[in-house]
Amino acid sequence: MHLTFAHYRNRFCMFRTYYALARGMVKPDGFTISVIELPDPPSHEQEEALIRGDVQVANLYLPNFLRRKLEGAPIMGISTEWKSTMKGNGIFVLKDGPIKTPRDLTGRLIATHQGAHAIHRYLLKHHFGVDEKTLRWESHPQEELLDVLKGGRVDAVVLLDQFFFRGEKDPAARCLYTDGEIWKALRGFSEIIKHMVAVREPLLKEHPELREKLLKAFRASFAYSEGHLDEIAAEFIKCYGGDREALLASARYPRIEFTFTDTERKLAEAEMDMLLEVGEIPRKAPISSLFAT
Repeated sequence: MHLTFAHYRNRFCMFRTYYALARGMVKPDGFTISVIELPDPPSHEQEEALIRGDVQVANLYLPNFLRRKLEGAPIMGISTEWKSTMKGNGIFVLKDGPIKTPRDLTGRLIATHQGAHAIHRYLLKHHFGVDEKTLRWESHPQEELLDVLKGGRVDAVVLLDQFFFRGEKDPAARCLYTDGEIWKALRGFSEIIKHMVAVREPLLKEHPELREKLLKAFRASFAYSEGHLDEIAAEFIKCYGGDREALLASARYPRIEFTFTDTERKLAEAEMDMLLEVGEIPRKAPISSLFAT
């Protein structure tokens, strides 16, 4: 059996996680696999490809997965993939600009790689008292966001991954807050599930053993990357460009484990509450109906 797995483009943490699997250094047990990259949100090509059956496995942005699953898509979660911690995702503003506190974002224009950002809308409303209905949003590719901010085209930007590190090092920008620190202050969790792994549901029903075999292969590929970050960063730069120091630093921001523990179940439920409130999902459902464990 041959499977195709898709992850998002120009994301070093994903590129490095699946590098060994893509290059054949790690071989799954009982099947073969190809690794491809598809466009980042706001594109929905990643989940569309999985729903259509063009790919059999994909890492999906959790809100996108939940929305499509609750609409009846034949997909099933098997684990978390990427969990944000205290760093690696935050709102940046101009260091000497007019925005001094998060409350100053009221009525402002914020750019992200995916348009209106559910998590930051929730955090700004509940922790900082910002009327999130006044916020304006627009989309730009991640690699353009810092320049868009410095060019004065927007008031703030959401930076993540290697672009978060670039923002930290840029003397013209400063981090207003990270989503991890505010989420912990509000809900008590030290992490946020950002991405998870989904499989086509008919395939998983026919081959229930596939879940553990996939997760074993993903963990082995990630373990390889831990000892070969310099090599992988060089390959990433060939494809996308970028700064080696930023790439290597950003590799330590998220927690990548390929698990779905009791704590992660509770975390997913808390995130569903948040996503329901901001209108990103139509309803809640039992976690057991969304993730196979």
